[in-house]
Amino acid sequence: MNTNLPLSFKNLLIGTVLLSSSALAQEKKADSIKTNALDEVVVTSSRTEIKRRHVPQSMTVINKAVIDMTSSQEVTDLLKKNSSISIVQYPGLSSGIGIRGFRPQTSGLNQRSLLLVDGRPAGTVSIATINPSDIERIEVLKGPASALYGSSAMGGVVNIITKKSSGDIHGNVFAEYGSYETTKLGASAGGNISKKLDFDLSFLNYDRAKNMKLGNGNLFRKMLGANSALYNYTTGPVEMDDKRSDGLRRDYTKLNYNTGSLRLGYQFDANWRLDVRGERFVAKNVESPSDIQFGNGQPSTKDIERHNEEATLSGNIDQHHLTLKGYTSQENNLNNTLLTVNGLVAPYASYKSTTSWKGIQAKDAYQLGNHSVVFGLDYSNASTSSQSFNPNGSESAPYSPNYSLSSGAAYIQGQLNFLDNKLVINPGVRLDLITYDVKQTPLLTTYAGGKKTNPFFSPSLAAQYSLNKLFTVHATTGRAFVTPDAYNVAGYSEKINAGKASVIQGNANLKNENSISWDAGLRFNKSEWGLTADFTYYNTYVKDRITTQTTVPVPTETTPSGFPISSRMTYINANKANINGFEAEVAWDFGTLAAKDYSLKVFGNATKSAKAKEVTILANGTESTKDIYNVPNFTSSYGFEFNNLKGLDLRLSGRYVGKRKDTDFNDPKFPEIVYPEFMTADFAASYTYKKRHTVTFLVNNITDENYYEKRGFNLAGRNFSLRYNISF
Repeated sequence: MNTNLPLSFKNLLIGTVLLSSSALAQEKKADSIKTNALDEVVVTSSRTEIKRRHVPQSMTVINKAVIDMTSSQEVTDLLKKNSSISIVQYPGLSSGIGIRGFRPQTSGLNQRSLLLVDGRPAGTVSIATINPSDIERIEVLKGPASALYGSSAMGGVVNIITKKSSGDIHGNVFAEYGSYETTKLGASAGGNISKKLDFDLSFLNYDRAKNMKLGNGNLFRKMLGANSALYNYTTGPVEMDDKRSDGLRRDYTKLNYNTGSLRLGYQFDANWRLDVRGERFVAKNVESPSDIQFGNGQPSTKDIERHNEEATLSGNIDQHHLTLKGYTSQENNLNNTLLTVNGLVAPYASYKSTTSWKGIQAKDAYQLGNHSVVFGLDYSNASTSSQSFNPNGSESAPYSPNYSLSSGAAYIQGQLNFLDNKLVINPGVRLDLITYDVKQTPLLTTYAGGKKTNPFFSPSLAAQYSLNKLFTVHATTGRAFVTPDAYNVAGYSEKINAGKASVIQGNANLKNENSISWDAGLRFNKSEWGLTADFTYYNTYVKDRITTQTTVPVPTETTPSGFPISSRMTYINANKANINGFEAEVAWDFGTLAAKDYSLKVFGNATKSAKAKEVTILANGTESTKDIYNVPNFTSSYGFEFNNLKGLDLRLSGRYVGKRKDTDFNDPKFPEIVYPEFMTADFAASYTYKKRHTVTFLVNNITDENYYEKRGFNLAGRNFSLRYNISF
């Protein structure tokens, strides 16, 4: 650690250690009560360390204290309960996120909201498998970020920051038990082994040994009148009952995983440092239920194994802060379909995939007086391969071809501060050379492999100006992009129903999807009152948007296997999409206002999607418009929290998700569905005894709502857990 850092910054670094010793925990609590968070939080999503109040972009920071008081089984829960982003979530460790009107995605290398761990690719296709045991904080950067990170950062970036401990060795051990015979066992330690060598070590075991039960109370659902989903058929709308599974014990929802990580850091001298980190995630026999429509007719299980490794060399030469990071990761998935034979469940391996990432990031953050400029070079390569199998064990054609994406990029990002930091300007630009390589894949004969390299230029500009001590105006604009994935280009699948096939087929002529976005907002900060607020309007215009189009084939058309085709879905570049809306984030600490030695904070954040539509120009010149799927018209999280120096912490929080649309792929007519709105609420109470022993009681889904992020895959009803933690 740089011993020349100012005292306030040293305290911040100490205070944000994931699992602190008792003395540090009390110091952190006292500091959080007396200090306004916006002034002191240091964030890194702009690819350099900077105080949050000097960042023009809209950003949500989820700190360690909030993470500890949030009932969760995976990182997805931390995000959806503490920010206003869009979520798609399934019970079996599969989920995805969407920011600012871009639909959330659960698979593929090409997503529209980028997921990072410590600024590098997370090494997974699903946010549900991120290690939750050693997170220091989560930064949600909203708006286009391709000028910083390249492809996929169209809606924004989620950057998960892991802990980096120093000082005396400290840590904790905890055990948690709750509903559905759920146990969590974990341990963590970190600090300096010697003057130059420091470390972080963590381990977590999660086991849900009993199938979860869906909600049956539904107080909020009744208040909202949200008892049914609306199916829009060509013949007219039809209401579908959403009370069909109230109180159901959901089979095939058991879950077990183990995860752990180790970081070693070595301080060579006052200027140079090396950090090496490894992480492993293992989940065996993860149960995935059928869509409720099929009961227990189509369950599956899967094994997930992932490992991540990275090494970072950092140092200072005069005004240059240099960083060289190399990373690699691999995720293996094995899916088993469960068949019933003579009354017995007989699993067979139906699908397996391997996805890997590797890359190098080189960066020079040059300090010039009150300004800084970041120069960087990135190289990344991501590849995926898969195999499908028949019940007899023979191999069949996979759903998607094997492919890889590689990118070489150069970028420049400025942090320019004028008028004694009243005016902050962030210009940036990045050039990516992207190679898209679709490989010829055994047994998949419905496409021809190919390789193509194209450049993409991503400029951005952000600025903020402090009108006075209370109000700051901020605005950003930028260009962003995402490349199509292999399934969009060359995938093929068919589903047989009543002797007819519904076909989904790729399009080899797809272009990169790209966008121009801008936003403008007003930020308010009154430290003496403990009040912060930010209101932002955003607007995005998307060109060559990748979406789907369904056609009815001629009656004589059949699949290669001879089945008549009832409908065909393919991917197209819609001519445009328009997305705009409003964001708000407010926090008010009444303890600060009253000059008390406690914190009593009310908080809330919300996103109102005013428009999220894609427009396709049809062959006859007319426009066809539809909503972007899985994007709610309104999303918010809110609540209050209390903590004091006597060791008591309380948190009551809620979440509201408005109506959103989707497609029912189980229906051969692929109807559009309008999901009903829903609300949930959580509660947590924690007490620390003698500065070492902490008991935490958590209630998830207080009112026992039967709700879902994806229709047919409802999530758990009311459940409880009790955690005991001892720090050392």
